[in-house]
Amino acid sequence: MMNCPKCSSEALVETLTLGNIPLDVCPGCSGTWFDKGELEALLQQSQGPVPADFSLINPKAESLACPRCKNMMSRGGLVNPLLLVDKCQACGGVWLDSHELDLLRKLLGLSGGHTEVKVDRPAAVPAAPKELDAKFTPITLFYGFCAVLGLIGVSYEMYLYFSPADAVSRAPSAGISAASALFFAGGIFGLNRGK
Repeated sequence: MMNCPKCSSEALVETLTLGNIPLDVCPGCSGTWFDKGELEALLQQSQGPVPADFSLINPKAESLACPRCKNMMSRGGLVNPLLLVDKCQACGGVWLDSHELDLLRKLLGLSGGHTEVKVDRPAAVPAAPKELDAKFTPITLFYGFCAVLGLIGVSYEMYLYFSPADAVSRAPSAGISAASALFFAGGIFGLNRGK
């Protein structure tokens, strides 16, 4: 996965919008990354032979990192000194901002064909569920057992307390109620620790 050199938080999305050449486009700024030879192939595919040298004119060091090889790209003129683009001297890839492909086609005297590429951000991939640690499974079961035991104890003591005295065989116990409440609270606390 490659990130946009301008919007570093955006991942480039591969698209076949222009011909059958897989281009990497930023969904944020609509800039396009062309691997070595892709720009020439795209222009030749839509227009025939392209009479241009695609080496940079007056290249200068730039602060943008190449999305492909992470080397620093150079900025210079492409075809014309006024059309400033970013090119990686290491891998030969070219970064064009959203309007620069159209300007390049005009400078080369090429017309026709679709040049604007827009893509949507890919859907967020849901996070993988946390893997259960096998050594904590017995502890988790213990805390769950304590919570259930405490809930049963508290429920039974409440049943004894709210039932008529002649309907039950024994009176509720404050000690059992307190112990059940502690079991329940301790079990719930143990189950929720580390979350």
